Amino acid sequence: MTGTRSEADPELEDERVFQLVPDLPGQVLLCPLMNAPGVTLGSAIWRRPHLESAIRALEGIGEVRLSPIGGTVGPGGASWLSLLFVAHLPDPFPRPLDQLMAGFMAFLGQRLGPWEVPLERGRVAGAWCPGFSDVSVGGRKLAGLGFKLRREAALIRAIIGVGPPSSTELAALDAAHRTFGDGVAAERLSWLGQILGMPGLDREGALRLLVGPEAARPGKISW
Repeated sequence: MTGTRSEADPELEDERVFQLVPDLPGQVLLCPLMNAPGVTLGSAIWRRPHLESAIRALEGIGEVRLSPIGGTVGPGGASWLSLLFVAHLPDPFPRPLDQLMAGFMAFLGQRLGPWEVPLERGRVAGAWCPGFSDVSVGGRKLAGLGFKLRREAALIRAIIGVGPPSSTELAALDAAHRTFGDGVAAERLSWLGQILGMPGLDREGALRLLVGPEAARPGKISW
């Protein structure tokens, strides 16, 4: 595995992704993901073929990617930063979702520490792919996580909003969510560039800020 991976890479769409698990328990491998405008369908959607078909048929939806990781519809394109965390879990590892969620909150909080961003955890109604793993600021969703667990390994896909998408992109994301539930409201979303007072922040800049100068290639990190 070298460099930033495309989220449309077939190896990221099936069980082969577990080949990336680090060697030692407690290690976490971080791999930045690049994606084109469109959506990533989590396993809660593509396991229901009628929903996958309905989303693929939407006008202007862009590239439709599949992920073995849980979740519904995750956005893609230049307005979003996607990160894949591959963890080798120690044994025992009680309450894995809570521990992994806490690990990501600590990771994000540490990187945003200089700005004292007040991160919150909990479902944000009206946001994209809302769920218990939503990370928000002032009640507006900034990031979301999807999980896939094995006994000794975990995959965590994080999507972080960098800057507001176009009205066309937001309309497509809203339409995708309305195929199975509530739509997406712009006022329920927050953006890293705005939170940090960097309105010109792009995806590559957000990657450097959150991961560091070695962000161009995957590496092992500690939560």
